[in-house]
Amino acid sequence: MSLKFGILGLLKYERMTGYDLQKTFNSSLQFMWNAKGSQIYRELKAMEQRGLVSSSVIEQENKFDRKVYSLTEQGSEEFLSWMQKFPQDLNAPIRDEFSIRVFFGEFISNEELRFEIIKYKKQQEESIEELNVIKVLAEQDAEKNDMEQSFFYWLLTIKRGIKSIQAEIEWAEEALDLLQHKRG
Repeated sequence: MSLKFGILGLLKYERMTGYDLQKTFNSSLQFMWNAKGSQIYRELKAMEQRGLVSSSVIEQENKFDRKVYSLTEQGSEEFLSWMQKFPQDLNAPIRDEFSIRVFFGEFISNEELRFEIIKYKKQQEESIEELNVIKVLAEQDAEKNDMEQSFFYWLLTIKRGIKSIQAEIEWAEEALDLLQHKRG
């Protein structure tokens, strides 16, 4: 997937500023797609040039003007076309520095490796807490904006994220136990 389709999908819900898109990526979509503000703004500019989105400036007193992006008909068609083309390879690309470090764990002490795995486990537990907060906020947002059908699909991805993270926590606990009992 390219960032473009994440942005187009969000704009299917409502008009948004680049800042709004960045906030949504950082809160709701962070477990599926990581996007920096500079990437989002660069993509918006390219998409506007291609006619996939349009923008309008909303003037504000005592504040900076807001540039709000809307999905064009062409953008909506491209998004829906993308949604119809299911990928052949459903495995996410992997670039996991942590796993590489564990793989080469023999080159550091077990205590150092245990420390890193404990840190990793804690981060995963925090991620589950974040997803539970996202779940509550998404449900509230769906009820407030009459988007219960959308929430159903949001919930599917939230549950997948939680299950994946729970598996990571179980692995960390098992790895810590194995390291605890490792000799030599």
